[in-house]
Parts: sequence; C-alpha cells; structure tokens
Amino acid sequence: MRFARLLSGLGKALLASLITGTVLGFFGISSREIFPGMAIYIDHLTDAVELTVNWLVIWVVPNILVGMVVIIPVWIILTLFGPKR
Repeated sequence: MRFARLLSGLGKALLASLITGTVLGFFGISSREIFPGMAIYIDHLTDAVELTVNWLVIWVVPNILVGMVVIIPVWIILTLFGPKR
C-alpha cells in the first residue's frame, strides 16, 4: 500500500515536471538560463541519461523478443489444452 502511494506520488511529480518543462520550453526558457553555472553538469547528466536509455533499449528489446518466441507459444498451448476453470 505504501509502495503504491510512493509510485503514485512519483508519477504525479514526474507528470508535473514534464508539464512545467514543456511550458518553460514553449517560452524559450532552458535549464542553462535557470542554472547558468551548472551548464556543464547538466550536459553531463543529459549525456549519461541518454547513454543509459540507449543501452537499455539495445539490451531490453532483443531480450524481450527472444523471450516472446518462447513464452507466447507455451502460453497458447497452456491456454488451449490446460485445465479448465
């Protein structure tokens, strides 16, 4: 129950941040203008996040596809010929 509330609060904070960032971007305000002294750190953080997301996509998608090749036929067979409820 607490974990669900934590995830709900985190989701709301992420959504609010996304909306706020979109509105600020619409008005031409970037993180460099808000934190001018931290531009290099923001660039490093952005690069690290981009590399992490790229690595996850490169690793996750092929593994999901290989897993689906095994799991989906097994699930279909169990659904068709398994015990009836």
